[in-house]
Amino acid sequence: MTTTMEPTGPFAGATPLPYEQLVALDQQHLLHPQHHPLDHTEPVIFARGEGAILWDVRGRRYLDGLSCLWNVNVGHGRVELARAAARQMEQLAFANSYAGSSNVPAITLAARLAALTPSQPGRPRLRTTFFTTGGAESNDTAIKTARYYWHLRGRPEKVKIISRTNGYHGVTVGALGATGLPAFHARFGPTAPGFVHVPAMDAGALEETIRREGPETIAAFIAEPVQGAGGVFPPPDEYFPRVRELCDRYEVLFIADEVITGFGRTGRFWGLEHWNVVPDMLCFAKGITSGYQPLGGVILSDAIRDVLYRQPPEVKWMHAYTYSAHPTCCAVAHANLDIIEREQLVERAARLGARLQARLGELRGHPVVREVRGLGMMAAVELAEGAVPGGGAAVLAELKRRGVFTRYRNDIVMFAPPLVIKEEELEELSDIVVGTVRDLAR
Repeated sequence: MTTTMEPTGPFAGATPLPYEQLVALDQQHLLHPQHHPLDHTEPVIFARGEGAILWDVRGRRYLDGLSCLWNVNVGHGRVELARAAARQMEQLAFANSYAGSSNVPAITLAARLAALTPSQPGRPRLRTTFFTTGGAESNDTAIKTARYYWHLRGRPEKVKIISRTNGYHGVTVGALGATGLPAFHARFGPTAPGFVHVPAMDAGALEETIRREGPETIAAFIAEPVQGAGGVFPPPDEYFPRVRELCDRYEVLFIADEVITGFGRTGRFWGLEHWNVVPDMLCFAKGITSGYQPLGGVILSDAIRDVLYRQPPEVKWMHAYTYSAHPTCCAVAHANLDIIEREQLVERAARLGARLQARLGELRGHPVVREVRGLGMMAAVELAEGAVPGGGAAVLAELKRRGVFTRYRNDIVMFAPPLVIKEEELEELSDIVVGTVRDLAR
């Protein structure tokens, strides 16, 4: 018999705690990502959200300028996603998905993704998914699998992973080696060996590196279709077709990190579809559930899958996560994909993304602005160095005061609103951003 009880005790949430008490508890007991106490003296404590709007516990309204962390594609407050999670939890909240057992939502989601992967003439779609709970786990899995694949092919010396400067692939011990942002490396000790960084957006540098290191030593190249956390850097149109050709020529696997760019963010379902390129492995997370449940994964080519499957039992693929193929997460992903398809959010991202790029583009040529760039519903305003006292931090603080919540890196302020943002809200967001930069420049 199942007994239903309401949560009790001083922290059960029946009576909201005052802001000051919440801050005190937070500062005493909660260690945040990228934590420093000076960044957390007066945190925004969010209470609820609807669409592209967030409210904090003091009732202040914010436009969600970054889909929280590039992930809330379908917006906040989608009751159908909560109901999908509840229905699945009532039936089967969790089940072991190690080889020998499975569950229906994971099976059907993997099949659904196989029909959605990018296509390229002469190259089969990717059709086999391993599920994780986030982007870093997905990239770790792809890196390990690339090395494992070459070992099974009788080429165990192919272990190096080439990644790009300014790229972000996560900060676990494995993914950190691929991340090309020095701030994440400092004081954490030596990174895992076997990683080589190349200049971003330079296919010639990639080829030079492959030749210098020796293609016989290189397992894979990993890249984001549009660099996200590094500052929103789209590639030149010829870049990824050239990358695909180089990887084929030198027998290097191509791993696409679509953690941010997947599920409509750039105005195509996958970022690489802008250049009609299919990778050997595709890593995803974030938009697969719009952040309503933690889910990620890696989709493998048939060539990789077949090598793994042909091995004898003693050479099984010994990689695993407890929550891989979590049934509740997969059920929410199905409901999330239903929303993306029904509301045509990929097409909407292309249309509103063009408007976002045009509006922020009004800052081009301003003396304090170095560059405005982006693709679809990803954009960045990069300030000229030293032009605004306090740089990106100052712009971010003023945006927050004016009701826009987003993130920055150095002098780069980044934007990626939910794909469901209303047109009038997009105009409001753009007005605030353009006005803030111009006012601070004065």
